[in-house]
Amino acid sequence: MLDILLVNPGNRLSQFGGVSEYATVAQPLGIAMLAAYIRQHNFSVEILDAEVLDLSPSETVDEIILRRPKFTGITAFTTKMTAANKVLGLLKERAPHIRTIIGGHHCSAIPEATLAETKVDFVVKGEGYKPIIEILDGRKEAIQIAEPMKNIDELPLPAWDLLDMDRYRAHHWQSWGIGQKNSFALVYTSLGCPFQCKFCSVSVVYGKRIYRRKSPERVIQDFDVLYNKYNIKHIEIIDDTFTLNKKHVERICDLLIERKYDFNMWAFSRTDTADAYLMEKMKKAGINWVFMGVEAGNTKILDSVLKKQNLEQIHRAMKIAHDAEMNVGTNYIFGLADDDFDTMQDTIDLALELNTEWSNFFIAMPYPGTEMYDKADAKDLPEKWEQYGFFAPNARPLPTKHVGSEDVVRFRDKAFNTFFSSSRYQDMIEKKFGMKKYIQDMLKRKIGRDYERIAITDAGPSNHKTRRSEETLPGVK
Repeated sequence: MLDILLVNPGNRLSQFGGVSEYATVAQPLGIAMLAAYIRQHNFSVEILDAEVLDLSPSETVDEIILRRPKFTGITAFTTKMTAANKVLGLLKERAPHIRTIIGGHHCSAIPEATLAETKVDFVVKGEGYKPIIEILDGRKEAIQIAEPMKNIDELPLPAWDLLDMDRYRAHHWQSWGIGQKNSFALVYTSLGCPFQCKFCSVSVVYGKRIYRRKSPERVIQDFDVLYNKYNIKHIEIIDDTFTLNKKHVERICDLLIERKYDFNMWAFSRTDTADAYLMEKMKKAGINWVFMGVEAGNTKILDSVLKKQNLEQIHRAMKIAHDAEMNVGTNYIFGLADDDFDTMQDTIDLALELNTEWSNFFIAMPYPGTEMYDKADAKDLPEKWEQYGFFAPNARPLPTKHVGSEDVVRFRDKAFNTFFSSSRYQDMIEKKFGMKKYIQDMLKRKIGRDYERIAITDAGPSNHKTRRSEETLPGVK
């Protein structure tokens, strides 16, 4: 009998609506790491990735029962909690003898609430390695609290063999001009983040300001296996900020350069850590894309969320990356607490000015574990967990001090269309990748927003939270 089945619930349609075909489908790296650790402790383990198999909650439960595990462990970010709750509820009805565990960002932020609202036996707060082993060994406490692993070099290689690696799909822009989109994997070289941006929930799992690095020699083992055993082409380095320690990055890049692997990789950087020498070395190592969190085009807004960067740093970082012949991705957020129509206009104006190879336009969401969530008025929070997904058709951000939820979403969607419809952007993409028609076709696909439903529980029209039709929405020239 199988000791434990680890499950990644699926909800692509509710999370991405009409643009789900453009979403990456990534390995559930967290549970692949956990599976390897469990196996190292002599328990039998399998992984069911319902996301990549596109299974409904009912179909997921059918498969769980078929595999006959003693325990089922589910991982879920907030946007997946609707699907996770359905799976756990059905499993409790149909196979109550299977003990259930839930872990991940969401329940690490609000473990007591998760236990109360979810039909689950155990909730794991923090990194699940040691708690899972203790549960399998017979520990009974319903909420298990874990301390972060001190030496992450001790963690085994992820259990990639328990996944169907050919099914995973790279970010669509990552494979432009290269192809092989179903040759994709995730790698991490560090866990945690020393920064405390108000909109970020990463610390709820790893601990506040806790940041740990794997040794470059340990990191390269992951790359060796992915290249030699799985023939992977595209890689996402998922560190929250890959470039925090220059010597660490340099050594990893040197090891990759020595091996002459032809990976096509991307990684995150902060604008204040952009360094010309480092970017050039990253490019030589096969890191062809670098993403930076610009977030806002207004200094007041950047300061309000403790981003610790300014517009001069942003422009400088873009130049450094492009001088190194990097493709640059930029992240922008609409609906931060102090945003009004003018500051959101500053953000799209900056995006149009920078004109990077890809841009993500996010909506500020009050994820559990963030200061935004803790300080929010309960009536302003989304009513369903799936509404925390910024691409979800029924996405519902907090109203800002000046703008209602509906207009934040409308502004974000109009900004997206404005940026990608820009002739300057499309001409640049055609010249670099030959992908102008692809962008034009992408723009024809719609998320399928229900704007009026987003606004149902808004504070309503007032002097500081206005609701307007898309036609009369200010800004986005």
